Amino acid sequence: METEKIDCVFCSETAELKYETIELLDGKVVLKQQPYYKCKKCGKEFVTSRQMKETEKQINSFSVSRPIVSTGRSLAITIPTDLVKFYKLKKGENVQLIPESRHMLKVKFF
Repeated sequence: METEKIDCVFCSETAELKYETIELLDGKVVLKQQPYYKCKKCGKEFVTSRQMKETEKQINSFSVSRPIVSTGRSLAITIPTDLVKFYKLKKGENVQLIPESRHMLKVKFF
């Protein structure tokens, strides 16, 4: 459970627990009620390492499932329109496929 008040890491005065909704990918990914602290005196906002780890866990859990399809004699995976727009991809551009493990394939856009 989060502590309602802690010392500010900037000025050592009292910082209060607050919550905010964070939108990523132009609002396509929404993380609701993300905790952070705001100092009553200096007004600076900060998160604890525990809060950041929890937020990172939520961000990293975002994924998109796509079926493998057949195109001629090859197999292909389509990229959803939202990700095409976010990464500003264009037809004909190259990607790099990097095997990470037997069950992990990284795609790098350049």
